[in-house]
Amino acid sequence: MAVTTERNDIDFGDDLGVVNGADPVMDAYIARLETAVPKVLRRLSLMGGPEVEAELAVWQSRFDALAPQSVHQVLGHPFFSYYWRQLMLACVRKDTDFIHAWSSCFGHFVALPYLQGPGQGEDLELRLPEPGTELWLPGHSAHLRFDRPVERVLIAATGDGTVRDGLLSLPFAFITGDGSGTLGETSRVPHPRIPGTGIEIGADHPWIARHFASMNSHDPQPGYPASDLTVREAGSEDIERIGSAFALIEEAWPELAAEIRAYVRLFVPYGSDFHSSFTEACLMGAIFLSEAARPFTSRQYTAEHLLHEASHLRLMLLLELDPLVTCRDEAVFNSPVRKDPRPLWGMLQAIFVFARITAFHRRAYAVTGDDFHRDAQRENAKLLAQGMAEIEAEPSSSFTQTGTRLWEQMRRETVVES
Repeated sequence: MAVTTERNDIDFGDDLGVVNGADPVMDAYIARLETAVPKVLRRLSLMGGPEVEAELAVWQSRFDALAPQSVHQVLGHPFFSYYWRQLMLACVRKDTDFIHAWSSCFGHFVALPYLQGPGQGEDLELRLPEPGTELWLPGHSAHLRFDRPVERVLIAATGDGTVRDGLLSLPFAFITGDGSGTLGETSRVPHPRIPGTGIEIGADHPWIARHFASMNSHDPQPGYPASDLTVREAGSEDIERIGSAFALIEEAWPELAAEIRAYVRLFVPYGSDFHSSFTEACLMGAIFLSEAARPFTSRQYTAEHLLHEASHLRLMLLLELDPLVTCRDEAVFNSPVRKDPRPLWGMLQAIFVFARITAFHRRAYAVTGDDFHRDAQRENAKLLAQGMAEIEAEPSSSFTQTGTRLWEQMRRETVVES
């Protein structure tokens, strides 16, 4: 197994990459986005025309005034990465109508952090991409629903929530109030969260349905059925069961639970006949789970799927800084759980997840004494060993310093006491 030292060693945590204190991996991701903001806004201004340029100039000045923690909260939301990608694609296809409409959403991300910080007491106006009956302020604990289509929303000290000629005035205190509420023609719709966390649960945002429609339109991969994702409402029992699964992770592996809190902002339940869970780079910070494989009542499996998808998010960002393993471009590997040969990045994701699932069940067995966890530990340790052997058998495989250390930690999880 060759080792390369061409990259600096990264602080990747002490145990299978679990975040331990400072997190240079997430910090680098946020810093990259923050650096890109003025460049992207400049390009949008040039393509969108004078109205877009003037609007974005105001919102950039408000964004620039935010405290670092607020910037992190804005840029780290999964809807921001989705939004950023849609604008990039619009620039590529020179879709000025889309740019004009969607550029307004930048203010939707910035408005409340600005008003809660440097802009306290100011009035500001938000433009909707098109006349609509909802306004989402990503990261906020509720969204707004209107009885009639709205074009612009004025947030001020006072307002009656009534639509007049497409304009609606709302008091800041109403928007930021707790729970559900009604003012004039406006309702405040709170978002449920995984109990004990700040992780939202829900698939109501229209961008989720938009993304599902895009995924469903793609041709299926060879050997797999076509995508059939549907939006699914999360009821009170779902929330309770998802919360119970997270509590199991926290009981067995509190450090990993803390990492999940830091990396996951949105838990999206969805419907599908075969698709059980996934993450998307364009929605960094969101995890998607269905009941296709197991119902949410299966606490151990729900916990396993939750930490599985959260671990993909962690490794996605690490791989932006360090490849861990390199090999010839044409190399493919046989996955223990997939029908199709996998490229190196796909195998690394699988192995990383197998290692963490194995460690979780080892820890959960020690805490609960439930034989389910001991059996699951053995099963996943075998899959982990098979995946690691695939990469080790590739003559061109070469490991970085971080990759070598992580490999050693994963190797220890393949050994299960009888």
